[in-house]
Amino acid sequence: MDGIEGLSQMKTWLEGLFGKGRPRTAGETSLESQAMTSSDDATVSRTHISPEERVVLLIGILDDPAAREDEKFDAAWDLEDFSGPVVETCLIRIIRAEDFTSVLAQHCAESLGGIWARTGRVDPSFMTELRGPAKDEVFGILGSRAPHLLPDSTF
Repeated sequence: MDGIEGLSQMKTWLEGLFGKGRPRTAGETSLESQAMTSSDDATVSRTHISPEERVVLLIGILDDPAAREDEKFDAAWDLEDFSGPVVETCLIRIIRAEDFTSVLAQHCAESLGGIWARTGRVDPSFMTELRGPAKDEVFGILGSRAPHLLPDSTF
C-alpha cells in the first residue's frame, strides 16, 4: 500500500466516522472538499491535514470503541512519527489501560520507544513502571536505536 492509498483509506474511514448517523451541518465540509489539486498532475488530489490535526485524528481512532483492531494498530504505529506530551501521554495511557500486555499495548510501546529514541529523552517514572511485553518493546527499540537511554541496570 502506498502513501496515497493509505490516505485515501484513512479519509474514507474518517468520513464514515464523522458523518455516520447524522446529517452534516452547514458549517461542516467533507474531507473531499478540503482536497487540493497537485500542481504536477491535475488528476491527483491530496488531502492536507496538518500534523496537529493528524495527531488528534489518530488519538481519536485509539479512543474510539467502534474502531476496528487493525485501525487502532495502524494509529498506534503512525503516532511514532510525532512527538510531544499529548502523543506520549496518549500512548502511555493506552499501554496502562491494556495492562502492558495486549498487542495494542505492544504497538503503542513500540511507538513510544521510537519517539524516545528519536528525541533523545525518556519518561523515567514510566520507564520504571513498564513491565511485560510493553517493556520488551520499549527496551528493544531503545537497545537498537538509543542504548544510551536505557537504565544502567539493563546491562
